[in-house]
Amino acid sequence: MMKFTMNAKDLKAMMEKGMAAINKKATLSTLTRLYLQIDENGILKVWGTDMEHWAEVRTDNTYDTHPGVLGIDVDDIKIISKMSGEITLEDVTTKDMEVGKINIKCGKKIVTIPRYQNIDIFLPSMDESEKKIMSVKENWLLETLVNLNTYTSDIDNYNNMMQVFNFNTKSKRIEALDGYRIGMRTLENQTIYETTENPFDTVKIHNKCVPVFKKLMDKKSEKEIGIYQDKKYIKVEGNDFTYIIRRIDGEYFKVDSMLDMSDDYKFVPDRDQFLEAMKYDAELRKTSGAYKVPVVLHSENGNLYSYIRASRYEAFDEFETSENSMKDNFYIGFDPQFLTDAFNIVDSDKPLCFGTGGKAPLLINGNEYKILVLPVNIVNGNIDYNAEFTKRIRGEVA
Repeated sequence: MMKFTMNAKDLKAMMEKGMAAINKKATLSTLTRLYLQIDENGILKVWGTDMEHWAEVRTDNTYDTHPGVLGIDVDDIKIISKMSGEITLEDVTTKDMEVGKINIKCGKKIVTIPRYQNIDIFLPSMDESEKKIMSVKENWLLETLVNLNTYTSDIDNYNNMMQVFNFNTKSKRIEALDGYRIGMRTLENQTIYETTENPFDTVKIHNKCVPVFKKLMDKKSEKEIGIYQDKKYIKVEGNDFTYIIRRIDGEYFKVDSMLDMSDDYKFVPDRDQFLEAMKYDAELRKTSGAYKVPVVLHSENGNLYSYIRASRYEAFDEFETSENSMKDNFYIGFDPQFLTDAFNIVDSDKPLCFGTGGKAPLLINGNEYKILVLPVNIVNGNIDYNAEFTKRIRGEVA
């Protein structure tokens, strides 16, 4: 019968990771259980699933082992989580028992909990069409998904491409968009093994997977992570974990065509200064309750300015730029929160920003990240932006 001994803290950490893919509200009892297995080599595997995601973690940091597999109800895991020091789990089920039993020994304490088993809840096997698509650093992938998650939609529709991270191996970038902006990070510095020409066949990972990635991966680890795909599943595999996700079929948006734009104007601001101003404007708008008012950018004599009026509040800023080709009669409005989000992740102290005109998107270029943001309408009969900027630039505001 299955048996192993290990550190209780390490076991708790493994169980928390394995539970990342479990839906505790599932009506099928087998899906509210965590499964543990000791293989012939003494490797402990812990996994859980909701039948859309399968998360497995592994360790060889066990001893006094005996092979076997069993299931533990997620509500019983809290019993283990309260223990410390060395802990031994042993399957003590006998044939005459209607319900199996697990003895948990920690020091002189022995606790008995129910034992379950269901051989249908193993991780699915990849088929003969499996291909290794790419290899990336663990911390790089986690950071990318967390940062680009801002650019996915929170509308609860599993087949909505706006909820998807698209791993575009042809254009060598990861893409995410929500209908108002696009977030991208280049794959140029990662290892790509299989270039996908068919847009229906790109690796697409749903944003519901982000909380699972946060639990499975270490933001400080530079270990290599492999990403695989077959006809049914995507597999993300590290040294001590495997995460399998059902594939999302369908064609992703044609992002290349959205990026086909000229640089009729461009400016290069100081990232920190611009970010601080946009944060302030976004907070000002929130305080006022006027959630839809834009921040307007304007240039005069080569200088870049911004202005926002939110209810009874107003804010005006002048920015340092190392380059600015905006014309003096040019005005363009944006959601200040969208600009805050973009400058939060853009990885350059002097990001190149350019666009085609007052109604065209702004493309913000960092070293690896690129963000495209749509402008918003600034036609408002109550605000004469030309007059407001002129007064402030000339210092005529009391």
